[in-house]
Amino acid sequence: MKNFIKRFLSDERGNAFIENGLWIIVVVLLVAGAGYALANQGIKSKFDQIQNQVTSTPVPNISGQ
Repeated sequence: MKNFIKRFLSDERGNAFIENGLWIIVVVLLVAGAGYALANQGIKSKFDQIQNQVTSTPVPNISGQ
């Protein structure tokens, strides 16, 4: 049992896979955070401007009544 624990603790075969997975998670979180910030600060104000312009545009009555 003692030898099994020593071998288990010294075995490094899965470390590269786990390390690469952690880097991928970090990159995904950074990209998601940047996208969220861009959507809230950059794009949202532009969509609000467009919405205000569309709602304030008068629509002519074409039904003839």
